[in-house]
Amino acid sequence: MGVGAQSGFEVAFQEFVYYAGPMIQLAYWLVMIVAALWAVTLFKRWVEFRTGAKAGATDTAVPAAAPAPEKAISIDEFVE
Repeated sequence: MGVGAQSGFEVAFQEFVYYAGPMIQLAYWLVMIVAALWAVTLFKRWVEFRTGAKAGATDTAVPAAAPAPEKAISIDEFVE
């Protein structure tokens, strides 16, 4: 196909892509930024849920350590 006159649709489509292309690309990246921030927020909420952490709960009581066994454990039987 040789180089010739373009139809009206081709010219209109090329003009539309020329002007709308950068705007569509900008909208895409703005949506990607919002989606990334939303994903981080959801992940943070899930981690706080799984770990039991709560926002603003700095004075939460720490569970006491397990009591020491009454009888000392002999390790001699495990050492060769």
